[in-house]
Parts: sequence; C-alpha cells; structure tokens
Amino acid sequence: MNEVILKAFAKINLYLAITSKRSNGYHDILTLMHNVSLYDLIDIEESEKTVFSSNFNLEWNESNTLYKTLDLFEKMTGQRIGLKIHLEKHIPSPSGLGGGSADAAALLWYLCKTRNISDMDEMAILIGSDVPFFINGGCAVVEGIGENINRLEPLELKMEMYFPEIGFSTKYMYKLIDDLGLIGTKGDPYKLYDGIKNKDENLTGQNIYNAFEIAASQRFPLIVNEARTNLDSHRFITMTGSGSAFVGFDLHGISKGDVQLTARPRLILK
Repeated sequence: MNEVILKAFAKINLYLAITSKRSNGYHDILTLMHNVSLYDLIDIEESEKTVFSSNFNLEWNESNTLYKTLDLFEKMTGQRIGLKIHLEKHIPSPSGLGGGSADAAALLWYLCKTRNISDMDEMAILIGSDVPFFINGGCAVVEGIGENINRLEPLELKMEMYFPEIGFSTKYMYKLIDDLGLIGTKGDPYKLYDGIKNKDENLTGQNIYNAFEIAASQRFPLIVNEARTNLDSHRFITMTGSGSAFVGFDLHGISKGDVQLTARPRLILK
C-alpha cells in the first residue's frame, strides 16, 4: 500500500449529558453519537521521514491530533514511522463535530492495519475521548470518558447544519458545565434513538438534549439565537458536541439539508 486517501467522517451528538466529574478532572458523559457525511481527506504515503502539510493552519506538534497519534503509535510499538501526510480539512474547527478525533482515528486505523497491530482501542482512548467511537463509527451510545461504546443500527436522517462564526473551546465549555452546575441527565439517548428511528416526534422532543447547549444559551445567547433563527424551518434543532455547530432536522415531510447520517467509518479512495 504505497499511497492512500482516507475519508475521516465527522460526527454529531444527538444527545449529550455530563453525568459526573472524576477526581482527576475528567468528566463522564452519556451521548448518542452518529457519523455524518461531512469529512476530512487524509492523503498518506510511506516515506523515509515524516512530512506534514495541510490546507488549514496546523502546526506539527502536540496540538495536532495526527502528530499525537503518530507519536503515541511509535512509543507504544517501538516502531519508527515515516509518512508524507496531507490533511485537507473540510470539518470546521472548533465546531463540536469531532474533526480532530476523526482524523486521529483514521490515521491510527491506517497504522494498525498496515502494521498488523491489534491494540487499536487501547491506543485510541489515550489519544482522545471521541477517538474510540471513530475507529468503527456508525451510530452508538457512548458512556464514561468514551471507552464504553454500545453500537446501534445506523439511523436514516437528512439534516441542515449551521456554523456560527465563533467557535467554542471544549475546555472552556466543560468549565462552564461545572460553573453552572449542569452535571446530570435529562431525557434518555435510547428513547431518542427510538424516537428518530420510528419517526415519533413526541418521543424525540422529550429526549433530545445537549448540556453544552444549555451552557451556551446562558453564556452566549446571541450566538445560540442566531443559530436557531437560521434553522427555524426545522422541527428539531440542537447543538452538537461542545459547539458551536448546530443541526436542524425533521422526521416527516421532505427532508431539507445536504448532510446525511452515515454508517461509513472509513473509505479508501486510492
């Protein structure tokens, strides 16, 4: 395998609650996650030394999830890897769509598959809490710090996305959760899944929830109102992840929007 191009699909959180905060500062979550058809492209070619480029302003250091992934892989396997990596970003950041984690999972998948390494899940959680989900993608209820994954049959749904000009820092949004006392659950991700699957608007409306949206509504009301106004033709509107991207969707009638839920975790183009 000399050169490949990987699609790294984004995700949305249709449900997201922060259930507790651990003594080490990490937060436990309960979320319904689903891949969507928006993706980054990662061009990978084996090389004598690693060279990184991108259409996005990214440094090749610990702030880059691809660097973090390659560095961790080398340390855990004892292998020295040389790759030419070009990242073509299409997933906005920060947006709550998991672009960095999706990219990391795609590279980790490539490294493990091409070098017959079986410790993919163990490595994934060390890179980031969303990375284990992205290894296989699709649809899942995820708990803990991202390590407990209950995979479900993918849903069928079209949606429209709105991206405010201002993104939210995940670290800052978790601080807001703590400051505003938003730890706890409301609704049920499994009931939400059933509601969307069975096109039950009442069940869907009773269980759609994102704690970060509640926090954003209190701290950034103008941004939240702007997003909701731009998506107000949809029956359901919610922020995804820690924001600031919003999605709008309907269960009945003609589906609007050009983003679809998808079950394709990885696609090799070359």
